Amino acid sequence: MKTYQIEISGVSPVIWNRMKKELVDEVKKLKKDQLAEWEETNWKRKAEIDDKKNLVIPPEWIKGSLVDACKKTRIVPHFATSKQQTYTSYMLSSLITVMASVGKEKELEYYGAFVGARGKNSSTKTWRVRPLLKEWKTTFEMKDPDGRMTKEELKTLVEHAGLMIGIGDNRVNNFGRFEVVSIKEAN
Repeated sequence: MKTYQIEISGVSPVIWNRMKKELVDEVKKLKKDQLAEWEETNWKRKAEIDDKKNLVIPPEWIKGSLVDACKKTRIVPHFATSKQQTYTSYMLSSLITVMASVGKEKELEYYGAFVGARGKNSSTKTWRVRPLLKEWKTTFEMKDPDGRMTKEELKTLVEHAGLMIGIGDNRVNNFGRFEVVSIKEAN
């Protein structure tokens, strides 16, 4: 098993929208005219915050971004028996652990936008507020289960994930993009 420590730095702000079960239950109890007020007062609760008021990037965001990069780059593993194989399944079996927080809760900024309601033929717009962090940097650890991925292949996947996919909410508008600062093999 190989372990890599990967440091990434944000090139665009990251937006959280972590609707935990307690928040979803609260929203379900509200009437439509109460939603905007709830969004205005509870937006910081949508961020992932640890016990020490540190902002945390959820590991599943990073893993999801890397899995998408495997699908989209179509890099054929050097050990593949078919040209149709990619690293997708292999990346799904890896373990991602976030090693460092990206900032403090007080650094969060308010990001609001009108969002179309869900449902067919719906034209209503709802005011939604999300927590945003402009400057961020984090380190995560990836455990390569069989130690078969080369450092160059991993670097290509992480760079593609940062440039083309990103993490967090509103990625379609280029939020959550990042660049690779370093990739080190840990023992």
